Amino acid sequence: MPNPSVDPQIAGLLASWTAAAVARRVTVAQAAAALASVADGHVVCGWSGPDGVASSEVWLADLLAELVDAKPDVVRVAFPAPGDPLGLRGAGAFTSSALLAQSAAVVGDVGLVPETDLRGSSYRGVRWRAFEVGGQSTSGVAESPFAVEPSRVIEQTERALRRSLRSATETLEAVDLARWRPEASSGGVAAAAALDATLRALPPCWPATARALAERSITLWHALDVVSSDDGAASASAGEVRSSAVRELSHAVREAAMVAINVPASALLASTT
Repeated sequence: MPNPSVDPQIAGLLASWTAAAVARRVTVAQAAAALASVADGHVVCGWSGPDGVASSEVWLADLLAELVDAKPDVVRVAFPAPGDPLGLRGAGAFTSSALLAQSAAVVGDVGLVPETDLRGSSYRGVRWRAFEVGGQSTSGVAESPFAVEPSRVIEQTERALRRSLRSATETLEAVDLARWRPEASSGGVAAAAALDATLRALPPCWPATARALAERSITLWHALDVVSSDDGAASASAGEVRSSAVRELSHAVREAAMVAINVPASALLASTT
């Protein structure tokens, strides 16, 4: 069963570096090295090779070349949450596992869901569960939002995130959570660590606007983790209002992170950053 203690942004790293490799902006070796930098190791379970036989376990680095060589049309990440299947479509084993893990990546017809891989007292790796999400499968990720110019989608998402943040800030301060200031809260410490471990490692070809949106959304994501564990509301009714505001902002933050990471490979080909 997927373990949600895995940092969800690791799925974002897998999707972004795979997309960059598909666009030939980085090598497969560079993509594998970027993933290796955030965990002791990455293995894949349930992968079916050309012979159709599912392997018990393969190293992700060995699988990346095969995934990239297939020139997948779809390379995306999903960041769902309990009760909010954001980025997913349909039902099935992949959708259920992604909801439990609160993250998933899809490369072509392969869905990958992360969980903690503990081997001994000090090893901290990631085990990816592989699922078939193409063909007749009813499970997978939602359609890409990039039907129009990617820069316009990113700009619209940034504005929507700012509106959600303003609304949530007003609501949370009104219910006696005066210390709610995402950029200044104790969540900033966790956010800084997250950026060091993940989004600072986005591929160098990533568009500057998408990188900035990713960094802002992940900073807010980790600040929200702190707020969610804070019993700052003064009453039961205020607590209900507070919980609703946090859920709505969480949806906007995770959606922004998905847009920032799901930049299509075609856009990376034109990127000069």
